Amino acid sequence: MIITILLCVTLDLNPPEAESLMKAGLEHAYVEQFDSAKIYFDEIMYNYPENPAGYFLNAALLQLKMMDACRFEKEDEYLRLMRKTVARAEKILSEQNNLWAKFYLANSYAYQAVYKGYRKDYFETFKLGVKGGRMMQDIVKEDSTFYDAYLAVGTYEYFWARASRYLPFFNLGGGDVEGAIAKLHIAAEKSIYSGPTARNSLVFIYGEEGHYEKAVAIIDSLLAAYPASRTFLWNKAELAFKWEEYRIAAELFEELYNRYDSYNEKNYANLAQCRLNMGICFGELGDKDSARKYLKDVIKFKEHSDNYPQIKGYCREAYVLLNRLL
Repeated sequence: MIITILLCVTLDLNPPEAESLMKAGLEHAYVEQFDSAKIYFDEIMYNYPENPAGYFLNAALLQLKMMDACRFEKEDEYLRLMRKTVARAEKILSEQNNLWAKFYLANSYAYQAVYKGYRKDYFETFKLGVKGGRMMQDIVKEDSTFYDAYLAVGTYEYFWARASRYLPFFNLGGGDVEGAIAKLHIAAEKSIYSGPTARNSLVFIYGEEGHYEKAVAIIDSLLAAYPASRTFLWNKAELAFKWEEYRIAAELFEELYNRYDSYNEKNYANLAQCRLNMGICFGELGDKDSARKYLKDVIKFKEHSDNYPQIKGYCREAYVLLNRLL
């Protein structure tokens, strides 16, 4: 009888103490202060060992760190943390219907989809993305006020709509771009944890949909709140590049280059990528001398390609562009 009563009481996976730790850790994560963020997420794991939150947040943090550094030596640890997230969420769900447990389970799939896409495993990206996206949709259907789920739902529905638009032969059934964007605005305005990430997603989507001014306004507000964020600065630089604002883009990529170059531990892949993008920008502006200078800088990073394989691709592109500038 006592066991039955206990199982009927919904486990609170989002108590005020854990919420405070999560918010504090996320503030550090937004500006790539990975070690500081980890302190808070580790405390969640220690204080709430049965809660999937701490394991998921540490996995998501490690994913961001690996993608930012362009190095993947910690992939085994990342996958181990994701497995722990899944195990703890599924254990709770085997005993009760808990929306926060469903949320962390769905998020584990959604984040792994992004990671697999970055690693060019597109089959797993599609499979995990659909699984996580549909689980998040079910959460919103069950509770329309669970605003943190709207980030994943809006993102999933937007990319489904894009796939329907550009891959009609798959007969995916269309999609509602405006509805997806509306859900991301809900996440940006009302979610507990997802606000800045939802706004960053809106920057990308508005850029893709041709609403440049809206995208610029959002990314500028993010950078005003988090001026040290490399993630948000990359998004602004890529937005300017996409919209052929090449002089602005070149200045932003130069700022990114200077930031990466100031660190003791150099990220040579990002340094090479910044120089490549600057070379392209100046080529488009008709400044061939500057374009050649930056493209030749890319080739100088070739010696680091054993540790950063991406550099080989950047060098190939730089050689092609240099030949065109002859």
